[in-house]
Amino acid sequence: MAGLELDPAKTAVLAMDFQNGVVSTIPMAQERNVVQKAKPVLEAARKSGVPVIHVILQFREGHPEVSPRNRMFGAMKQLGLFAAGKDETKIAEELGPESGDIIVSRQRVNDFYNSDLQAILSSMEIDTLVLMGIATNFVVESAARYAADADYRVIVLEDCCASMSVEAHDFAITNILGMIAEVSTSADFIDSVK
Repeated sequence: MAGLELDPAKTAVLAMDFQNGVVSTIPMAQERNVVQKAKPVLEAARKSGVPVIHVILQFREGHPEVSPRNRMFGAMKQLGLFAAGKDETKIAEELGPESGDIIVSRQRVNDFYNSDLQAILSSMEIDTLVLMGIATNFVVESAARYAADADYRVIVLEDCCASMSVEAHDFAITNILGMIAEVSTSADFIDSVK
């Protein structure tokens, strides 16, 4: 799908959960080399003036943001995972952050829930979101669903996404993301912002 016809002034790249504690625990991310594939996307975005927004999973010490009723994040709270300052919350070194990049912390699956992401995008007058991250069927899909409902143009870079299994990734891409977003590749994005 060459020719995405992107307006750099209205587009932002969301690099979601490319964190040490995520990349290292998802074998598909390593097998697909998603960090290495994401790196030229971020470089091309920065060079063309497209904002790079890193979205990371991160909690305050003690996880006060997490209710014991929350099945997924309650388990993280019990284990003390992804507390601010821990190595597992840090963005993969190859991806930055670099000067000018924006970091948004999230405490739920949806990037937009209770974060300042929407305010940042609104203030920059962004109308197109390019999504990539781990896991396809969680953070990427959740962001795409919200963004589509909020009338953003949504593009998912399939080769820069991974999940806990190939089946989960493929299901999300084929049956959900393909219906609410444009599914594209890193090469197509890079060609579109040259």
